[in-house]
Amino acid sequence: MSTALIESFKATAGKTITCKAAVAWEAKKPLDITDIQIAPPKAGEVRVKVISNALCHTDIYTLDGHDPEGLFPCVLGHEAAAVVESIGEGVTSVVPGDVVIPCYTPECKKHECIFCQSPKTNLCPTIRSTQGQGFMPDGTSRLSKDGKPIYHFMGCSTFAEYAVIAEISAAKINPGADLNKMCLLGCGVATGWGAVFNNTKVPPGSTVAVFGLGALGLSVIQAAKVSGARYIVGVDINDSKFPTAVEMGATECVNSMTCEDGDVKKWLLGKEKWGYDYTYDCTGNVNVMRCALEVAHRGWGESCVIGVAAAGKEISTRPFQLVTGRNWKGTAFGGWKSRTEVPKLVQTVMRGEMALEPYITHTFQGLEHVNKSIDALHSGTCLRAVVQIGESGLVPQTLPKLKGNVRVEGGWMKQLSHWSQSCQCEMTFSVFLPDPQARTAPLPPVLYFLSGLTCSDENARTKAHFAQEAGRVGLAVVFPDTSPRGANIAGEDDSWDFGTAAGFYVNATTPNWSKNYRMYDYVTKELPELVAGLFPVDPSKMSITGHSMGGHGAMICHLKNPGKYTSVSAFAPICNPTAVPWGEKAFTGYLGSVEAGKEYDATELVKKYKGPSPPILIDQGTADGFLNSQLKPENFAAAAASVNYPCQVRMQPLYDHSYYFISTFMRDHVDHHARALGLRPKL
Repeated sequence: MSTALIESFKATAGKTITCKAAVAWEAKKPLDITDIQIAPPKAGEVRVKVISNALCHTDIYTLDGHDPEGLFPCVLGHEAAAVVESIGEGVTSVVPGDVVIPCYTPECKKHECIFCQSPKTNLCPTIRSTQGQGFMPDGTSRLSKDGKPIYHFMGCSTFAEYAVIAEISAAKINPGADLNKMCLLGCGVATGWGAVFNNTKVPPGSTVAVFGLGALGLSVIQAAKVSGARYIVGVDINDSKFPTAVEMGATECVNSMTCEDGDVKKWLLGKEKWGYDYTYDCTGNVNVMRCALEVAHRGWGESCVIGVAAAGKEISTRPFQLVTGRNWKGTAFGGWKSRTEVPKLVQTVMRGEMALEPYITHTFQGLEHVNKSIDALHSGTCLRAVVQIGESGLVPQTLPKLKGNVRVEGGWMKQLSHWSQSCQCEMTFSVFLPDPQARTAPLPPVLYFLSGLTCSDENARTKAHFAQEAGRVGLAVVFPDTSPRGANIAGEDDSWDFGTAAGFYVNATTPNWSKNYRMYDYVTKELPELVAGLFPVDPSKMSITGHSMGGHGAMICHLKNPGKYTSVSAFAPICNPTAVPWGEKAFTGYLGSVEAGKEYDATELVKKYKGPSPPILIDQGTADGFLNSQLKPENFAAAAASVNYPCQVRMQPLYDHSYYFISTFMRDHVDHHARALGLRPKL
């Protein structure tokens, strides 16, 4: 974020801000772009600078006078991304400069809140009564025009340059996210995804019918496809929406007005005799809601109401529909617990697992064009119109490419590539992400596994047998590559123990190698920052391990960064590289001399180490062909003992240097780290 913006926030903190807002003075009238006053936040509140706002049908529904809770005058808008300008007394979860998505469904996270503590719902009622009255939690408004109060809308009111929201409505997200896209996660798209993932939990092989193919319906289709639904039907009265629905994952679409005999229920049941496992109303039309229920599968079908009906409307069906096993349910904000789960949705999008681009059909620069965005939404050709209201001073992060996403041992193995600033080339890494043990469970800690000579990120993740135990304890595991690749350096592929796949986890200083071969910075700084931003993990709890060259890397990363890693272990590490041929070759080539390599030699580093001293677990096979010539664990053990550093070297009879050896003792190493990281009781 720019220094100028931070200074401007300091200048306005504690003061009333006069800014532009789109005020709805009354129903069915264009919004008035005018100056209003935004008071400073009170206790438990946050004032934000609005960056972008997507227009949602709920805004129009209220402006058109259909909302029974609609209050005027008000500032509409609730699907936004913003930057925190100032905070009120007692606010601890965000600070000025943080990027947030304002959420109309808050999450207080208090232990005594049975709604926040329950995995069944997201409907925290802490500020519901005052929010519904158009006020902040203390029963007053922070918005006014020349002294006349203006109502808040859905606790957000983001059709303005600034807004005040409750702290418990502010979902803090990755500051590298593209805010002109992520604003969509404040309501509609997130709601559709959550209806599938949270409220109905669609399993693979299901049949799905979606009524209404606006942004909401398309997001249901997108999520159902990701969930593995085998047959998805989109229903609408506008044929022009069908191609997009098919692109998003629909198997086929039907026009409910022009289908055979104009009887869409008959058409749908002609395709699936007993009905559809899951149906969704995304229209807000109570007649469509009934139809969606009645085409749900006899015996077990679930129909989810997502669309908001007009004031005074009621739903009805014959009780027999429910007696014969159909379930009728609804969703608010897709069941997402806003402050806990919206940041994870942002990360999912940033990793390339869910796309937002197809929804943004119209973009407008400046709040003065908000009425044009309303016209666009009314046109029938618009899914989401994004109004870019302000500048954040933040540069969106260059996102990685998702190369693989495979289910394994109660988690997901993800492989990504990205441009590395440290190595000045495209780098690939893999991450095992365990399933959370509960929706509000603490984020998992991270174990970094550094691989050995000739390896890539793929060797350990496929051969080390780590996943079952890591999934069981809830431990994320990151596998970096072992060097830059394709750097076009003369000699990089000439030998197996130097250059490609042999980066030795140093920052090279010799001319040919210094630009790209900065693996030490990559694994200790750049990659952990990237992982923390893109994955739901706890960056404050980090451990490290590795094999051979990677064992050397794990030990020096710890010894050169006291306190950074909670625990350390190694499999057959190169313990004293300045005294062995592998190290001599690497240090001479990358650093110019063996002497310079002492700054990357665990045996040398432990002698002068000062800081927290977590025990280092080392496993070494006695039949390892490199034991005496390249590894020398006895040298490190002696050096550690000389300064009373705790180290356990376990000599494993008849085991060699291979992944058979690593996989045999991997469970012990995961347990070693799990206990240090608080995932299991310490022994």
